[in-house]
Amino acid sequence: MWNRFQDVLRRTASTGVVWSLGLLSLCVLLLINAWGLPGAFHSDALRQAGLLDMTINYSPETAYAKLAAYGEQGRYAYRLFLDYVDSVFPALYGLFFLLGTTYAFVRVFPGRPVWQKLSVLTLGTTLFDYAENFCFLAMLRDYPQRLEGVARVANIFTLTKWAFAIFSMVLVIIGAGGLLFRRRQT
Repeated sequence: MWNRFQDVLRRTASTGVVWSLGLLSLCVLLLINAWGLPGAFHSDALRQAGLLDMTINYSPETAYAKLAAYGEQGRYAYRLFLDYVDSVFPALYGLFFLLGTTYAFVRVFPGRPVWQKLSVLTLGTTLFDYAENFCFLAMLRDYPQRLEGVARVANIFTLTKWAFAIFSMVLVIIGAGGLLFRRRQT
């Protein structure tokens, strides 16, 4: 089963697919951070307080202070962002991390399946991003009731998401550097 999954990844991870996913992920990230997307920043309060899932570490008090600062309109905009934008973006960047590292590691570490299997760990970023989003949606759904336990779990998911994101970016850098090094040698 594992070998079939790896074969599918190797066949899918072409130069065009990896570049397309990388550029598309970058464009969406820039849109989210620079210009906002429909439903995401139609509230000045939401823009000023910042998105909760971009906060690295927070307590339930901090999380609920942000939700209160958003106001009703900001909470509605954040819910739209989570439902429509952040339901697609983690899958997009997750595919980039997965296929980008697969593409690079197959070429940089031929005959070393342990290194090649590291690419699957990049899916942790996506999985914990979705878990975090489910917590935020529950908190928004039940607001103003405070779900302290959900907020604590959300923070754990956020911290884990960022740890996997850093790990994934390191793997992408190792893969890209390895490809450049191999190219110079040929």
